[in-house]
Amino acid sequence: RALDWGPGGGPDLIVDDGGDATLLIHEGVKAEEEFAKTGKVPDPSSTDNAEFQIVLGIIKEGLSVDPLKYHKMKERLVGVSE
Repeated sequence: RALDWGPGGGPDLIVDDGGDATLLIHEGVKAEEEFAKTGKVPDPSSTDNAEFQIVLGIIKEGLSVDPLKYHKMKERLVGVSE
């Protein structure tokens, strides 16, 4: 929910200790592109990494609500700092 600012909103700068938000946006953009091309959604069971399963699950749920959510975030971002 930290990246969900409602319609038309979103972050323009991320200060991210650990890179989780940055990873979520990168993987979200990649998944949206795959979804647009093939209709395929991320499969959280495709990895043994518990944290990455959560990332894929969040992205999967989001695709049904807004299939361009992470593209919109990416376009607004001016910078990311770790």
